[in-house]
Amino acid sequence: MKIKYVAPFIIFVSLLMAAPSFASNRLVVAVDHAPPYSYTQGETRPRGLLIDIMMRISKQLNVSLQLIPCPISRCVQLIKSGQADIGGAFIKTVERQRDMAFLEPAYMVLNSPFVFYAQTESKTVVNTFDDLYGKRIGIVRGAAHFARFDNDQKLMKIAVQSEKVAMDLLLKGRLDVVIAVEQTADHSLSVLNQPSHRLKKLTYRHDEPILGYAVASKRSEKQKLIEQVQVALLGLAKSGELSQIVELYDLPPVDVK
Repeated sequence: MKIKYVAPFIIFVSLLMAAPSFASNRLVVAVDHAPPYSYTQGETRPRGLLIDIMMRISKQLNVSLQLIPCPISRCVQLIKSGQADIGGAFIKTVERQRDMAFLEPAYMVLNSPFVFYAQTESKTVVNTFDDLYGKRIGIVRGAAHFARFDNDQKLMKIAVQSEKVAMDLLLKGRLDVVIAVEQTADHSLSVLNQPSHRLKKLTYRHDEPILGYAVASKRSEKQKLIEQVQVALLGLAKSGELSQIVELYDLPPVDVK
């Protein structure tokens, strides 16, 4: 399958005079396709909640943003290596916390469950977690789900580049099931014009609140600037402005403890 490549580009949010100053006042943001938090597929430039938040912060700090569209697995590597300073909509895991600083508060707050999709005409049945054993399960490479699923080495998990690829392989019979967050998957299916009538949600689902964070690379050379991003994000949350931005996407308000 041919995946459309979108070249990296720079959004200038301030006029910077000298090249050294420009480099030190630029944040590199890795952006994966995760509607409605970020859109990259079929777009001339990334858009979505993450970009809206970072644009607001960049104007406040008088810095520029370089947005790099990438599959989630590539975004993770860019952030871990320090080639990207910021990423978004990351579920917190112990492994990720080794290389990433999770910026508070979480701006993605979902009560949507993790669900499993199969072909409508298939005889696939998943009523309990144990029914997943022996099935070819499509996952997005680099994505995090829930602990029991992610840590179970006996499951036959097949990593692919994107949720769209996973659904395509499912429809071709090369996967038995695909795991996804129900709310975001349903949205993606409608946006990407996937034949949702050929897919069914299986009985088993895992319900727990899902929190998604903006993250910063611990290997970035711009730690002082990242500290300012954290302060600005918390300020937006406390003022209620962050919830106003989130509300534009019909998402729950941000909880500031």
